[in-house]
Order: sequence, then structure tokens, then C-alpha cells
Amino acid sequence: MRMRSLLAGATMGAALLAGGTTAPAQAASEGAGASVSSAPSNQSVIVAVEGWTTALRSGDPVRSTYSSSGSVLWRTAYEGQSLHYYAKKTNQSGNVWYQLDSPRWGWIYCGNVAAPC
Repeated sequence: MRMRSLLAGATMGAALLAGGTTAPAQAASEGAGASVSSAPSNQSVIVAVEGWTTALRSGDPVRSTYSSSGSVLWRTAYEGQSLHYYAKKTNQSGNVWYQLDSPRWGWIYCGNVAAPC
């Protein structure tokens, strides 16, 4: 009985380790990758990143969600405005969004910033 418990524990540990080995390398290629959160298969995964980027234009929307249907919280003030992001997410449509915390919080579409899509 004890052998079964040890084997089950080792199997679960190996599965957790194997699941976490590919994503950090991918996150590292994006910049300063720290961790990856698990999500059901019908949702995307947030990759923890951190960095600075700039707005490509004045007036681009920063939204309440990582979707174009999210309400506009604020708009970029000018071309080249510094924006700090701390997460990146791909929505179900395959669009990449950055989660900002400076100068204010919100989600901005990758096509509106200098950071890569």
C-alpha cells in the first residue's frame, strides 16, 4: 500500500514538473518571464512578463478586458507615451493584449504598442 502512494506521488510530481518546463522558456524569450498560470483548455494562458513599451499613436484605447468588446477605460495621450506592462494574454480570437499598470491600469492591444505581437 505504501509503495502505491509513493508511486502516485512521484507520478504527480513528474507531471507537474513536465508541465512547467516549456512555458518558462517561452516566457523568457518574451522578456523577463517569471511564471505561467494554468487555465482550462478553452481559455488562454497568461504569461507573466514585465517591461516597458511605448504607444504607437495618440488616442488608442486601453480597455477593461483583453478583448475589443471591453469598455474603454482611457486612451493613450500621445505617440511614444511610456507604458509599463506586467502580463500578456492571448484571447480566444488569437489576439495578443498587454496588461498595463502605468500610467494607469487596463488592457491594450499589441498592435497599438511597440512591444511585439
